[in-house]
Amino acid sequence: MMKQHLYKIAFLLTCFAFTGCSKFLDVTPSTQVVNPSTIADFQEMLNSDSLGIGNYFLTDLMSDDTYMTNNMRGSIDNSYTRSYLWQNTIWNAADVDFMYSGSYTRILQMNVILSKVTSAPADTSNTVQNRNMVIAQSLIHRSWYYLQLANIYGPAYQTTSSFTDLAVPLVLAPNAAALPYRATVQEVYSQVVSDLRTAVSNSYLPGTGKDILHPGKAAGYALLARAYLYMHNYDSALLYADSSLALVNKVTNYISGYAIPTQLVDLRNNPEILMAKIAYEQTFYKMFNNYSVRNSPSLYAYLGYYDMRYSLRFDYAGAMRTTTYNGATTIVTDFSLSTPEVLLTKAECLARKGEITGAVDIVNTIATNRVRYYVPVSASTSSEALRLVLAERRRELFMHGGLRLFDLKRLNQDAATAVDLTRKGDDSTVLATLPALSSRYVMPFTQTILANNPNITQNVRQ
Repeated sequence: MMKQHLYKIAFLLTCFAFTGCSKFLDVTPSTQVVNPSTIADFQEMLNSDSLGIGNYFLTDLMSDDTYMTNNMRGSIDNSYTRSYLWQNTIWNAADVDFMYSGSYTRILQMNVILSKVTSAPADTSNTVQNRNMVIAQSLIHRSWYYLQLANIYGPAYQTTSSFTDLAVPLVLAPNAAALPYRATVQEVYSQVVSDLRTAVSNSYLPGTGKDILHPGKAAGYALLARAYLYMHNYDSALLYADSSLALVNKVTNYISGYAIPTQLVDLRNNPEILMAKIAYEQTFYKMFNNYSVRNSPSLYAYLGYYDMRYSLRFDYAGAMRTTTYNGATTIVTDFSLSTPEVLLTKAECLARKGEITGAVDIVNTIATNRVRYYVPVSASTSSEALRLVLAERRRELFMHGGLRLFDLKRLNQDAATAVDLTRKGDDSTVLATLPALSSRYVMPFTQTILANNPNITQNVRQ
């Protein structure tokens, strides 16, 4: 909700950043600061584990990777089932959109830092290095959230229409009085690219952060590669993917005792992680008769029994494994920015440029570390190589904070990779369809968002 969640008194809202500091960061959080002003205050804000925790579960439900049985759905009618069935109406009148409000809460925190960092008082923490680190990391975090928002509430980037297609309000400073209009897709992407390029060009930003919450240049380059991939600028996406991989290029072997993370702290020792992001979804499990979300038949056809990405995350019935978090049964999804995504971005760019061997080598490198008894694949044409890369991308990035949905939106612009989706019941009865270029790929705004900011126009789904 724009005014409720973005434009509340900035300094009061900022105090939330101090309440989530992870113990594993060896930081003692201060819960007394409501008006951060020093570099030490801003560093403490960036230590908050809230920057590593979010929830974009509805975007994963909208993809073709999930399945809900008849027994799960029953007669339940809410934002989960409506998103899953791609209905025109998603929200009840009083619903809060946790994706929107959570993202803008974090953006506000970054805006507070960026608006005040240059006026921070001179003290022992206000060194040139510390000040520049705070600026660069804040820009990377803010860019990540805006890239999420643009792809959830706006159409896929298209060169021919990005200057008129609407995304989300682009808010770059804390302002309690503003009622911003929706920026265009081009404006959001331009800001993201500009901010990330500023961040990675900062000589004080290290190649990697001090831990999984603090992004370094590798994470900034990886986000630039993602943005340019979505913009169909494959030369730039390849350039920044290579820049990220020059700093971090590890791929974890899932076959040799790897444990899927059940909380943020579990990601600490995974060398793939460039910037940690994890979600704890508890409401879905409770609301749907104590059932976890299931993988779709099409996803299982991609993964198969010997793929550790499947066997580690799903049980024998195809339900995503749960854990206990804060005393409640929880579905945990990891959507961290990581090396495998960067490698697959590079592979896609290579395939599209006709560099077949390089693209397929990357597929084999990742799959060898994920699949038992893996037999390497090969390709003889660019289109075949691209098909292999996109298949591996789906295997690697399912339930990944919306990335599969974002991929569907961009790939549907090309007839060669476009797909029409269908939801079926347990008896194969067709429940819903989603044509490749449907407006129902774009999430609508809640009534509370529209009521609090009349300058936001609604997304029409039909």
